[in-house]
Amino acid sequence: MRTTSFKSRAFALVSTTALLATLVVASPANAAATGPTCDGATPVQTCTGTTSDGAAYKMVIPATFNGTVTIWSHGFGGNTSIPGTPFAIDSTAQLGPNGPGETGGNPALVKYLTDKGVAVMGSGFSTQGWNLDEAVKTNAELVGIFKTKFTTTKKVVAWGYSMGGGITQAFAEKNPELLASAAVMNPVDAWSSQSKYFVDMLWLMKTWFDPSIQLTGYAAGLPGDLQMLGDLQKYSAVLASLKASVASGAWPTTSSASAKALQAGQIPSRSALLMIGLLAGVSTQSTSFDGIAGPATAQATAWPLAIAPALAVLENIAGVLAFALLGARDMEAKMGGIWFDNQTTDFSKQLSDVDRTVHNAGLSGNSAIAAMLSTLNPLNPDAPRIKGAAAPMAKDATKYQHTGKIKVPTVMMIGQHDPVEPAGIVQRISDLYEADFAIAKAAAVKASQKGGTYKPAVRKLQVLWSVTPKSWSKFDAAGLPVGLTNTPGTGHTNFTMAQYKLVIDTALAAAENGDLAWNSSQLSKVNRAKGLKIDRNTLYPYMKFRG
Repeated sequence: MRTTSFKSRAFALVSTTALLATLVVASPANAAATGPTCDGATPVQTCTGTTSDGAAYKMVIPATFNGTVTIWSHGFGGNTSIPGTPFAIDSTAQLGPNGPGETGGNPALVKYLTDKGVAVMGSGFSTQGWNLDEAVKTNAELVGIFKTKFTTTKKVVAWGYSMGGGITQAFAEKNPELLASAAVMNPVDAWSSQSKYFVDMLWLMKTWFDPSIQLTGYAAGLPGDLQMLGDLQKYSAVLASLKASVASGAWPTTSSASAKALQAGQIPSRSALLMIGLLAGVSTQSTSFDGIAGPATAQATAWPLAIAPALAVLENIAGVLAFALLGARDMEAKMGGIWFDNQTTDFSKQLSDVDRTVHNAGLSGNSAIAAMLSTLNPLNPDAPRIKGAAAPMAKDATKYQHTGKIKVPTVMMIGQHDPVEPAGIVQRISDLYEADFAIAKAAAVKASQKGGTYKPAVRKLQVLWSVTPKSWSKFDAAGLPVGLTNTPGTGHTNFTMAQYKLVIDTALAAAENGDLAWNSSQLSKVNRAKGLKIDRNTLYPYMKFRG
């Protein structure tokens, strides 16, 4: 586990000057199908082209092609290029997961597949941001292009992470006839669910910590992008202020009147921060904070209860902030106006009884909980709700909604505390599948009792959980927390190449055999990949949209 100073990990403010000086806005895709144009190289040839929606694609085919091809769906990108962040526009074809600083797919992983005789392909998609509907259409077309060019193709395996994980799940739900198996890694949920997670968090931070944040109603085009960048600055400033005042409990100077009243009532800002995390569904464990260990000081007992959960929420919000804000801005532009509405949201119902009890100390007790929730009442003029416009909301409602149904053999992998796609997304799919599998098993028994040969139900889902150590927080000699990086089970798409290889190998085997191995050999492979476990008895909370 690599460590760095907590100060250097602490959510550095984005430079507005640098951003505005180099802002680039995505240009429309060219609606023209081309290719595939192949270079004919050996032992591996490369083919390129564009689909009918203008999405660039790339195919890599070994001379030993065995009839199986993987199709990769890449993660979230912005339609506005923001230098110095993960959101610079990249519409080039992606072939697989990236290592640090890479784009297009880790070359060693691509070679790992072609050495097996497996072809790889992927596209850059015609639009970035929330592009699930467009990407599924592109992928379906790309499979057809590949099969037409390479007529010995027998099996297609889809895989992807983050936004690409959600694309892969939707692809398998909508076009199961095209796929032999799928590998879905830390997938986004349906936009209705994912956007509630994003916007609840953003709205709550705005409402308490800086009402001058715009969040919705951005102008069209470049002026709106600049407004969004200004908001990103303000959110970053809020996080920096909250971090600096964790011990003192002071609220940001930009806080609302209602928030200042809470401060006057001796409620520390860290309690409000923790409340935001619990209401939105942000994990209270993060890359640097386990909520278990405390410093060897007088705070050793209070730290895990009152301080660590708030700092974990802060670190996780920092990890999801840009995804959330860019996603909200992008969807508003695509929908043609304000598509989100929280006028009737009852935030008090989003604080579970379990969270009220477990985090009572961190929330400063029942009276403080009641006081904080009272400021979020829709009747409070100091907490104006978001009112969506009819046409954008209607358009938003047409976006594809994941069913969560498993229609092809699927292996999933997700971190326990991913800040962008919480574990509850996969938990829900796993629960739905276990219910379906129980029905399939009962049907198999019933069929055999009627005189037929017993044919056991075939398992089509295997979930690999990227798990944390038992404890991982570290403190320096002064008792201050040390910032960490790459803690297993935390962070966004924090997977190793060994884990990626395990996932794709499992999907390839499932494509060949029609089911997912649940035996000692597979368990040994999982153990060798390290940091993963198969657990069908997990209980991660669902996304708030799911109730």
